[in-house]
Amino acid sequence: MAILMGRCGVMLKSRGIKGLCRRAMTNEDLELRALKLRKLMRLAALKAEKEKQPERGLSFEEAMRILKGHLEDRGDEVLEAALEQYPEQAKKVVAILAEKIARGELHSKLSGGVLMSLFEYLGMPVKLRTKILYYKKGEYKSISDLLK
Repeated sequence: MAILMGRCGVMLKSRGIKGLCRRAMTNEDLELRALKLRKLMRLAALKAEKEKQPERGLSFEEAMRILKGHLEDRGDEVLEAALEQYPEQAKKVVAILAEKIARGELHSKLSGGVLMSLFEYLGMPVKLRTKILYYKKGEYKSISDLLK
């Protein structure tokens, strides 16, 4: 007698018994296999349905409107400068931020400093126009006027 391992994991002790392995599968094994197959079919159907439905993204105008509603301080200036200096990349950032706001993943307002840090982290240092003003005799004048 030889000890053999069948395809289903049952040890066979005699030669020539080929059908024993198939008969050794219990009803529980068959039910488990049927459950797995049903679950796989359900998952495949869900995946196919998801692929059929095109993911509706926000238009750029909608994304800008949503994002501008969540900006504070000088956030709008930073956003405009970023769109001017890095148009394609900044549009993608605007779309992603607007989607996160719409989904409720981003609750707090975004300040100019936070936006500057975000763009800098993404490799897009945003340069803002700065003016130095001084006050003299009731008027604000540019420092460049003083140096002339």
